[in-house]
Amino acid sequence: MTTTAAEVPAADEAPFFPAPRSCPFSEPPRYAEFREAGGLHQVTIWNGTRHWLATRHADIRAVLSSPSFSADVRNPDFPLVHSNQPEHEGGLFLRLDDPEHARLRQMLTKEFSVKRTQAMRDQLLQITDELIDAMLAKGGPADLIEDFALPMPSLAICTILGVPYEDHDVFQRHANAGTDLNISHEERARTQGEAHEYYKALVERKRREPADDMISRLLSDHEGPDGFAPGMIPALVGLLVGAGHETTANMLGLGTVALLLNPDQRDRLREHPELAPSTAEEMLRYWSIVSTDPRRVAIEDVEIGGQLVRKGEGVIVSLIAGNRDGRAFGAGEDECPADRLDIGRSARHHVAFGFGSHQCLGQNLARIEMQVAWPRLFERIPDLRLAVPEDELPFKKNSIVYGLTSLPVEW
Repeated sequence: MTTTAAEVPAADEAPFFPAPRSCPFSEPPRYAEFREAGGLHQVTIWNGTRHWLATRHADIRAVLSSPSFSADVRNPDFPLVHSNQPEHEGGLFLRLDDPEHARLRQMLTKEFSVKRTQAMRDQLLQITDELIDAMLAKGGPADLIEDFALPMPSLAICTILGVPYEDHDVFQRHANAGTDLNISHEERARTQGEAHEYYKALVERKRREPADDMISRLLSDHEGPDGFAPGMIPALVGLLVGAGHETTANMLGLGTVALLLNPDQRDRLREHPELAPSTAEEMLRYWSIVSTDPRRVAIEDVEIGGQLVRKGEGVIVSLIAGNRDGRAFGAGEDECPADRLDIGRSARHHVAFGFGSHQCLGQNLARIEMQVAWPRLFERIPDLRLAVPEDELPFKKNSIVYGLTSLPVEW
């Protein structure tokens, strides 16, 4: 049975934003209400346009795996996150549809394969130890975001790509501007222009002085008419740098808070480090830090969850709601409820990295970083604790990516 937009209850008429959660550890209540009501729901986004919201795990997977939807932000009906999105992301491989998306993505997958990222484990462990050493030497209280959660994935992605880590203040500022929904169109455009010039200069330097890194391999193996256009490579590198550290940094901070506030789970991980893989998957499910992306636009009429979505209508998926769906998680008698943290849960079917052919390219790297970081952190600093009351933790309030602006800790 299908419904039309006119039949959606009036309560759904309220404006829709990538809104902050009323509680940092829960999904937005509205998402839970929509999910339990079933089907898709129409919402109004920042520019006044109306789109469908998918909140059930099964519906999200259906949307993200269907060829009836397009990821191209240049489509005039696409439900944009912000006004700069077509200019900033239009034409990038992740915003193309298959088969062109798959063809270009294949040129990058080897760099982030399970084999290659697993081979980085010792290097990541060394980075982790060096950051912990520096934090211990400086003494507490410390900001775990600044001293650990942010530099760890930043150093890793810089190593892979060949980006100078000494420029981290520059590219982190660019990445922050790209996810901050409070800044103006003009300010975001200015920052994006600065970022493009930075990465353009870096790519030209790699062209003159190639090394054993991903940027150099892109230029030698995948630039040209059958690969990436020369003008697209700086934007691609900027995308990989931003995505390669911003999301994981937020996950490392949030996951640390969750373990500090759930000492039974923290002690369980410390006593059983073999739970590191399931801990990473459960944290990804539990936090789902990207609030209202991915987004799609229908390129033909298609039915999702009993709702007819017509050609030209946009669909926004809530990864938060999908990953708290009791039908997919915690449904068994012996399973922990979906709104609870359980590092032993089998949660690999979560949708934190998206689903289908567009799911996160760097997910293998993110997984190994989390698997290394949390066990080592609590092994090295077993008495790590918050340096401020829980209700004083500064959570991000209006960002594409959920997280903490700082995390004061002591030991």
